[in-house]
Amino acid sequence: LGHDTAIIDETWPSVDEAALVQDTIEMVIQVNGKLRGKMSISANAEKSECEALALENDQVRKFVGESAIRKVIVVPSKLVNIVI
Repeated sequence: LGHDTAIIDETWPSVDEAALVQDTIEMVIQVNGKLRGKMSISANAEKSECEALALENDQVRKFVGESAIRKVIVVPSKLVNIVI
């Protein structure tokens, strides 16, 4: 097919590590352990920033309402769980 060398003598492709790094990630938002929304956030965001953005989400506000929030659990780069 137009190649001079055998396939066994060819080199493997190299991985470009810079292409694998993501600037933003999608985090799951849960209320009492049930999926209530998703948000896109910077990959290196702090826990407090994740918590604040989750509480501002319209879907979350609908489920939380006026209930008192007992606890907010943040698993970096994965999820935010709001316990009411």
